Amino acid sequence: MNWLDLRKYSGVVAGFVFFVFLHSLRYFDFIGLSPVFYGRFSNLLALFLMVICFFSMSPRRIPGRYWFLGLILVPMLSFLPAWIENGQSPVESMRAYLLTFLALVYFLPHKARLSSGVILNALTVFAVARTAIYVLQQFTYPDYWFAFRPDGLDAASGMYKDVEIRSGIYRFYIEDTYLSMFLVFRYFQKLTHRVSGKDLALFLIGVAGVYLDQSRQFMLSTLLSLGLVFFFSSKIRYKGLMVVFLGLAAMVLFMNAYKLFGDLMDMTRGDLTRDNIRLLSYTTFGLELWGGPLSVLFGNGPVGHSAYGDNVMYLYETLGMYHADVGMVGAANLYGVVTVLFFVVFYIMYVAKHWKKIQMHLKMYFLALLINAPLVTIFTQSINWFVFFAFMLVLADRDIVRYERKLAS
Repeated sequence: MNWLDLRKYSGVVAGFVFFVFLHSLRYFDFIGLSPVFYGRFSNLLALFLMVICFFSMSPRRIPGRYWFLGLILVPMLSFLPAWIENGQSPVESMRAYLLTFLALVYFLPHKARLSSGVILNALTVFAVARTAIYVLQQFTYPDYWFAFRPDGLDAASGMYKDVEIRSGIYRFYIEDTYLSMFLVFRYFQKLTHRVSGKDLALFLIGVAGVYLDQSRQFMLSTLLSLGLVFFFSSKIRYKGLMVVFLGLAAMVLFMNAYKLFGDLMDMTRGDLTRDNIRLLSYTTFGLELWGGPLSVLFGNGPVGHSAYGDNVMYLYETLGMYHADVGMVGAANLYGVVTVLFFVVFYIMYVAKHWKKIQMHLKMYFLALLINAPLVTIFTQSINWFVFFAFMLVLADRDIVRYERKLAS
């Protein structure tokens, strides 16, 4: 069945792969994009990817292949309790889940033999573009074109809300924050081996992108991942110099903490002293919203057009409670304890097992993904999270194969 050799069309494949990523980003959350068109076109892309992956040739050695397939297929076990306990048909569950198959782009760089450099350069361009849009719209507002949270009527409160402002920053929250984190991790790694103005500029663009999101959890996970991997790494050329640089940067941030992060600090104090909708979401999705015993094991299923789906959409749109806000609890509610356990096993058997074989920036990414898991995870966020994860897994696969070949020789 594997009759299509994508190596002959590597340039076309590269263009298609990164178009799929751009599409998964909703074209940097372009506000003029029709949701109906986006949904239908996404399903067509997903079906096309399924066909291409099935009929094209694969290299023999892809270390993460079965783990990645598991992360896509294991959640589909939720279709059974969705049908038996929640009354949602398997066809409707598949329709609701189909978007996830955009992540099959994971296989195309392997099949077409796209180099790691092509992927890294493309992600750098995406990340720089994301920050550039953010910066530009700080000056053009109230005119803007890209936003995940634009001006509009808030369904939960029934009130019209402008774009949120935190610490004097218009918070458009353009997907995907991990792109900016990628710049931080990738170009920090490069700076530890050589001092380059270009690498420093790209590192700072990444820092700006993370800061402009004004998200406490991403700021914290970026700092923790960078710090932990850096200080426990022994293969760093300019470690002493980087420690001094980070110390000075920390001092400057501390001296200007309230000016830079005042609203975030106030929000944190407020969250500790009043009822928090996220805590209510943990309670609802963790303890209350279950169809029966099967749903605990395999999950309630993806949210489709059904009585079950309508109930969940009521929680989303009216009460402001989202699976996406409660990380692995939300993942367990949708796709079951089995999916969460499979994710944990993936970290043990793939990430931990091959930790020494992958580059520093990938270690930082996988650590950040784990740190963020209690709050946000690839299973409950927008599909771009899964597609970006696919790129990181491709790069990790390449590092593992390269390391083992070098060891064998």
